[in-house]
Amino acid sequence: MLKLYLTTLPKEERSIPEELLSQYRRGKLSRQSNALLHRRSLTSELLLRHALREQGCDVSGPLLIGTGEHGKPFLIGGRYCFNLSDSGELLLCALSDREIGADIQELTSFNEAVVRRFFAPDEAESVCSAADRDDAFTALWTKKESWCKALGAGLSLPLSSFSVLSGEIAPRIYSDKLGLYHFSVSAADGPLREKPVIEIVENGALLI
Repeated sequence: MLKLYLTTLPKEERSIPEELLSQYRRGKLSRQSNALLHRRSLTSELLLRHALREQGCDVSGPLLIGTGEHGKPFLIGGRYCFNLSDSGELLLCALSDREIGADIQELTSFNEAVVRRFFAPDEAESVCSAADRDDAFTALWTKKESWCKALGAGLSLPLSSFSVLSGEIAPRIYSDKLGLYHFSVSAADGPLREKPVIEIVENGALLI
């Protein structure tokens, strides 16, 4: 099972009882003074709760979320794996029964210096020779980010040390586009043999 949930950032922050938020989320919110980032973080947890509720999980209380060695969150004792990402006005929650990583990115301008420094040689060549280099750059960046997150390594794994175009990694990544946003999801343990189900979630459905 692999399902992706996408929602837009609400214009105003929801009023939510603190006791219903996970300790993980409370910690993140307490360190976040920027109002926009605070709203994104809170909405991310609401989106995760929505995804779990849809799969029949009990979300009547706060979620139990732990973190791995490099900070990747996971559900303690849960039967699902998840990953969250946000960019601009969109938020993404990936939910699966296997270890995954997900990333979303609003269309970003091509930067050859960044490509040459952080991409593997075949990736750099692919982007630099693309007809639409902004589009190719953004798409490939989400693939690399999602792969690092699937491994639980975050940016501790040098981005130039692997290629998402390789025969080993490429079959483990699903990538798509919604308007000006590219998003990707990666599976750490083997090829993705199914296209994920994608659900667009209205803000009003994000119930605590």
